[in-house]
Amino acid sequence: MRILVVTHAPLKPEYGAAQMALNLAAALRDRGHDAMAWSTEPLPRQARFWNSWRWQRRRLESFLRESPPFDVVDAPAVSVGPRLVRRVRQGLLVARSVQPDLRYFACALAAELRRLPVSLPRLLVEAPHMLAVSAAITTGWRRAAVVFCLGSHERDWMRRRFPSATAKLECYLDAPSQADQATFAEIRARRAYRAGDPPGRGVRFLWIGRWVPQKGTRRLVRFLAERAATRPADTFTLAGCGDGAARDLPRDLLTTGRLRLLPSFPRHELPQLLARHDAGLFTSVVEGWGLSLNEMLESGMTVFATRAGGVADLAPYFPQSLRPFPPPLDFSPPLPPENLAANGYLQRFSWQGIAAGYEEQVLARLT
Repeated sequence: MRILVVTHAPLKPEYGAAQMALNLAAALRDRGHDAMAWSTEPLPRQARFWNSWRWQRRRLESFLRESPPFDVVDAPAVSVGPRLVRRVRQGLLVARSVQPDLRYFACALAAELRRLPVSLPRLLVEAPHMLAVSAAITTGWRRAAVVFCLGSHERDWMRRRFPSATAKLECYLDAPSQADQATFAEIRARRAYRAGDPPGRGVRFLWIGRWVPQKGTRRLVRFLAERAATRPADTFTLAGCGDGAARDLPRDLLTTGRLRLLPSFPRHELPQLLARHDAGLFTSVVEGWGLSLNEMLESGMTVFATRAGGVADLAPYFPQSLRPFPPPLDFSPPLPPENLAANGYLQRFSWQGIAAGYEEQVLARLT
């Protein structure tokens, strides 16, 4: 099969959406398909936040006009316009989700409404954009032959909110690359559990994510203040949070060094970051998947997570290590951690396994 996997992100593994497209296309090639990951980037200079989705459509339509036909075109729903439908008439058009945009918009609007009247100018600018993109997404779902949801959590939400689409809904998972999984396995094997730590050393918590409302930042700030007051030996690292996080965080924790901010970090530093911490925090209100969940869990960390993103799909494989947020005052990491080879995790959460599921759920519809 000739398959095009489209992403709106620059085609670099540092971007989560691009990483998924690259991994899926590579795994499909390994299974004998002519699969290609392609990005709508770079967009022209006149593209702005309110019209970028239109330029992404145009870039994709132009690329397909100049390319031999594909059996499957797999693209974000917002890019599934009428011209794309006509272009892929002889093939299969897949709207594949990488994040729950409609729920992200709702979360962002709720955050702006809490800031009224200060946020009114921003609302007047952003609300029309959100409405236009939301309409384009829902129309894209109707036009596509298959709607691929990211995880069972999103699929169940789609079934409730858009029951007319149930017959075309499928579900796929996310996972680190094979090379990353090998690195995380090494960290897991040599991790020093707290039973052997020096007396009095606190828990080293790690949170990874952008500083945006859907990541549960308000919830996280409350937790940091409460935990710091009750457990003075604990320390916290927020990574990938950008430069705007500092203004919302407890000043005393920053000045004393108990709270460390890494606004950004190169991908190659992730293994060291995971190895230096004991427990992960996942506070999202709404999440597409949250690949940091897999990364922290595979590295042997205990993760305290809200019920969002990939948590429901990961929970059966990590009955000890994946626990509800917030953490209890006292906890001990599981000894030993889950055996990921024996419990089926490494088979289920590998890109070869995901690609095999893609064949069963999508490519079988062409035969």
